[in-house]
This record gives sequence, structure tokens and C-alpha cells, in this order.
Amino acid sequence: MSKKTYWKDIRKSIGSSKGRFLSIMLLMMLGAFAFVALKVTGPDMQRTASDYLKKQNAMDLSVIASYGFSEDDVKELDSIKNSHVEYGYLTDVTIKNTDDAIRVFSKSKKISKYELVSGSYPKTSDEIALASTMKKKYHLGDTITFTQSDEQGILKQTAFRVVGFVNSSELLSKSSLGTSSAGNGVLKYYAIVPESAFDSDYYTIARIRYDDLKDLNPFSEAYKEKIAQKEDTLDDLLSDNPSQRLKELTSKPQAEIDNSQAKIDEAKKQLESQKAMLAQLPKEQQLAAQSSLEQAQSQITESEKQIKVAQGKIDAMKEPTYTTYTRSTLPGGGGYQTYASSTSSIGSIGNIFPVVLYVVAALVTFTTMTRFVDEERTNSGVLKALGYSNSDVIKKFVIYGFVASMTGTILGVLGGHYVLSRVIAEIVIGDTTLGSTNLYFYWSYTLIAVVFALVSAVLPAFIIARKELSEKPSQLLLPKPPVKGSKIFLERLAFIWRRLSFTHKVTARNIFRYKQRMLMTIFGVAGSVALLFAGLGIQSSLGKIIDNQFSRLMPYDMIVVKNDDSSNQKELKEFLDSDKVSQYQSIYLSHLTENISDLSDKQDISIMVSQVKDFGDFIHLKDAKTGNNLSLTDDGVIISEKLASLYGVEAGDTFDLKDQDGQKRSIKVSAVAEMNVGHYLFMSQKAYEKIFNDGVKDNA
Repeated sequence: MSKKTYWKDIRKSIGSSKGRFLSIMLLMMLGAFAFVALKVTGPDMQRTASDYLKKQNAMDLSVIASYGFSEDDVKELDSIKNSHVEYGYLTDVTIKNTDDAIRVFSKSKKISKYELVSGSYPKTSDEIALASTMKKKYHLGDTITFTQSDEQGILKQTAFRVVGFVNSSELLSKSSLGTSSAGNGVLKYYAIVPESAFDSDYYTIARIRYDDLKDLNPFSEAYKEKIAQKEDTLDDLLSDNPSQRLKELTSKPQAEIDNSQAKIDEAKKQLESQKAMLAQLPKEQQLAAQSSLEQAQSQITESEKQIKVAQGKIDAMKEPTYTTYTRSTLPGGGGYQTYASSTSSIGSIGNIFPVVLYVVAALVTFTTMTRFVDEERTNSGVLKALGYSNSDVIKKFVIYGFVASMTGTILGVLGGHYVLSRVIAEIVIGDTTLGSTNLYFYWSYTLIAVVFALVSAVLPAFIIARKELSEKPSQLLLPKPPVKGSKIFLERLAFIWRRLSFTHKVTARNIFRYKQRMLMTIFGVAGSVALLFAGLGIQSSLGKIIDNQFSRLMPYDMIVVKNDDSSNQKELKEFLDSDKVSQYQSIYLSHLTENISDLSDKQDISIMVSQVKDFGDFIHLKDAKTGNNLSLTDDGVIISEKLASLYGVEAGDTFDLKDQDGQKRSIKVSAVAEMNVGHYLFMSQKAYEKIFNDGVKDNA
């Protein structure tokens, strides 16, 4: 049978209902547009970052040694199988006449290479390449001067000529570079110089790249699991190095002191012997030799003072630290963690928002196709009367829904892949140095969008048409009989119904008699409004997190950590007691990096200890559920809300925590405190001593 009339009827149906066709097409386009964009943006960003990190050969793990690496340390790290290790220097200094802290690295050769933005890499010891974020302040050929600590400064010179601008593959953020030991305590910039610019016998940082991790997606769970295992192995390898390094550093000076002390003891004996001999001489000769003896005694006394000072310095030396870091935990590497979190968060949003859009689209399409089938009732009867089968007539409506939905889906898929995903990515990476996100096409998400479109538009068309065509052609050629009249519930409430106007009565009957339209309206509007409020709510909530945390819960201005070796304790005390400081409280502060089950990344935990029952006006501890004020107790700790969630504990529960020595400590939770940012354990001095079996002394 020739189907020329059939296809002509389909084209006519589409042409005579452009509004309906466009509405279905736009709904499918919007759903595919949002779904595809939200699902592909994360992978696009991850692949872009992965390609960049692979190109720059970014380190997998790094180790920073507080006293530098000895020859034995280097041999031990070089012995790690299937890995490459590169050593370098780093130091924190300040830009002259400012409090701006800048971290100066030695230029790496093969691992964690720096991307050259403009100019050239530094080649001589007086040349420097600055972070690209400093291009507005400095130009090629300018001189930049630093101020470094007299005791800890390891730069041979402090004035450098700017020859280039670079981006680091380790410090991805433009603004959030973490803390610094120099300046105001906040790291603002970084720079690179040749190794020859450093005056140190020992490397301070080791970067490690593993062969079996090179081809893994650095944001995947497989990579996170493997890197966690390698970090634990590396920690075990370096566990005995601090004591050995301290022994190595103190053995030679101690031997020199012991040798000097032996010489002094011998000199004392000789002096006493000379005094005894002098006592036997005539008085005139005694007076002549007395000045020589006094001079010798003075030299001995001075030497003893010098030995005492030197011995004090050796005794004050603590075991060095060998701290291992991943890309996300490296000092200044917060940008990497933020980037990784953003990519996963975008994908999570993609699991919710598009679903609502497709549900709304399905409801609207179902109602629209119902009307369309009703309007085409007579034409369907004519086609059946002409000999077309039910499947042919059903195919007409399926083709209509398919063409409308696929046209919208194709436009939405293309727009999601190449327009909206770029917009979302640019918003997220605005504070990073990664540059524009590379865009890729994903068939998997495209096919899912197609399936959603078929379920939302084509399936309703098939179901409705099949139901309608169960009638005979003679019945289809007749107008559809009206729905059997019935009363709605409101009509039975005469005292209300009598008071309604005719228009209101018609409206009420339409609402309750045509339930399909009513449900479409309710859920359509509800879903759309829910998406709108969710978007605005997320924006409002995120915008107020920082303000709530640091204005309401932690309104202190800064935490100053004391240096045990500092000779300026008196000056610090005078400053704290001056009019420049309105209020302060002494506390003990320490940090732990903890592995929590089911989490691949280690969590940083801050421990704050107070000698009194609270932290005054500096930290307001409030119950996470009731909002009531909390006080420290001697039989438990107050844990921050998110950390309690990760451990799965509530008030009255206990959990295990490893201290800095790796010993497991059992901790009882006295309360859970509201905290929006960070992980904290708050405790009294007695509680700390009970948990860790160690005394505590204020250090901040």
C-alpha cells in the first residue's frame, strides 16, 4: 500500500501544531541541556587537569624535612621501587617593606615542572621567575627584594631580577595558597630560582613520582586508594629517620663540646697546679705572675660560658619532622582539593536537577500528547478506514513525539557539551591557574539523554495512542462522547457551593474532574519552583558559611603560635599586653592528620585545649542540634559536627584516634558542636592529659 497520504498527514499534523511541537522540543532540549552539561563538566575538568598534571609530571607524593635530608635519607628515598625522586629547596620569605609572604622554590627539572607563561626560566643565581598572579605588580627586568630570617634564611642573596612568570603544577589556586612561616602568616605568592641561589648543604623537599600511577585519573577512587597505600608505606619507611637525623646532627657538635670541655678541665688542672707552684715562690714573684693566672682564669670562664650556650642549643634541638604530602595536602595545595571537590559536586547536582526537569517534561508531554491524540481522533479513524493498521496509526504519534523530542535532545546535547559546560567550568576554575577547560564529547551521557527523551515523550505518545485506537474506525469517526457527569466533593458541601460564582464553579469542576491536568500543573509548578529555590538556597547558604563561621562561631582575629626557640617572647608578651590588642587568651593548639575509614583522603584535625571551661569570646561552642552554649568537661571532648558525622558518633559515644606518635587513643564525646568549616576537637587541660597521658603547655 502506498503511504504517500500517510506521510502527508504526519507532515500536516506537525505543521498545524507548531506550538505543541515546539513545546515538546524545548522541554526535551532544556532537560538534555542541563543533564548533559552537569554530567560532562566534571569529567571535562578532570581530564583537563589530568592532562595538565601529566604534562607537567606533577608529583604524587612529596616529603618535606624540617632539618633537610641527609645522605642516608636520600639513599632511602632513592631505594623506593618503581618511582622517580627529585630533590629541591624551598623557603618562605617576605617581600621587602611588606608583610606579603612568598615561597621561593628551586626550579624543578623533571617532576612538578613549572609552566612558563611569559619571559624565560631563571638560569643564574640572581634571576627569578614569579607566579603569574604577580604580572600586574612586576614586569620583566624589574628587581624584587626579599627579607629573610637571619637564623633560617637559606637564600644566598635577597635581590633578584625578574626574568619570567610561571604557573605551578602543585599550587593551582591563585589566591588560597595556605599558611606561611613568614610575614603575616598567609602565603600570597610563590617564585622559582635556580638551585645555585640557595646556600644549604641539605635538600628540604623531595618529590616522588610513581610509575604505576602515571596512567590513572588522579581524581579517581583507584588513584586515591593507591596513593593512600603508598603514603602509609612511605610514612613507615621514614618512621625511624627523625631520631637518626637528630643523632647525626648532634653527634659531631657534641663531640666538639666534649673535646673542648676536656681541654678546659685539663686547663683547670694546669691552672691549679700553677697556683700551687706559685704559692711556694717569693711574694714579689707571686705578684708578677698573678695577672697571667687571672687572665687564664678569665679565658677558662669565658670558654665555659660558650660551651654552656652551645650545649643549651644542642639540648634544645628537637627531633626533625619528615612530613609526607599528597597533591591535596601539600602546603598551598588547597586549590587541588577545591578543584577535585568541585568536579564531584557538579556531577552530584547532575543527579538531581535534570531528573526534576525530565519529570516535569514527561507530565507536560503526557498531557500534550493526550490532547493531540484527541484532536487527531477523526484522522485516526479515517486512516484505519483506509486500511492502515493500528501500528501505522500509532507510529504516526510515535514519530511526532520522536521527531520533537530528538530534535530538542540533539540541540540540548550539543549545547550541554559545548556551551553550558564551558560556562560552568569557567566559573569553577576562575581562581585556578589551569586555563580554559578542554571540551569532550561523551556518548554515554548522550545515550542516557536520548533514553530520557524516549521515556518522556515517545512512550506517552505510544501508550495514549494505543489506548485510543482500541476502538473501531466507525467509533473513531464520531466525536468522542463526553465524560460521564459526576459531582465533585465540593458540590456536596452546599453551604460552600451555593456561595461560589459560576466562573469559580466551572474552575473547581475542571480542576477536580481533569485530574491529569491538575497533577501536571501541581507537579510542574512545584518542580520548577523547587529547582529555583534550591538554586537560590544553595547560593545563599554557601555565601553565609564563612560569615557564620568566623563572625558568629569563631570571631577571633588570628591565632599566634609561639616559637619555642624564639628569643622574642618578652616582646610578644609586651605586644599582647599593649593597647593594640583588645583581648587574648592562651591555649594549646596542635594538628593531626587522620585516616578515617571509608575516606581515601586524610583529614586535618585541629586540637584546641583551654585551661578554663570555655574559649571566652573567641570561640562560641554551641550544640549542633539545640544551639545551646557548651562548656568543656574533664571527662570528654567537644567534637565538631562534620567530624562527628565522619566518625559516626554522637554525645556519649567513643571513637579511636591516632596521636602524632601513631598510638591509638580512645576518646569520649561529651558534645557535638556546630562548625561550618574544618574539623576540631575542643577539650580541657585535664581531659587532654587524661586522653594522651601527657602534660600540656599553652603554645598559642
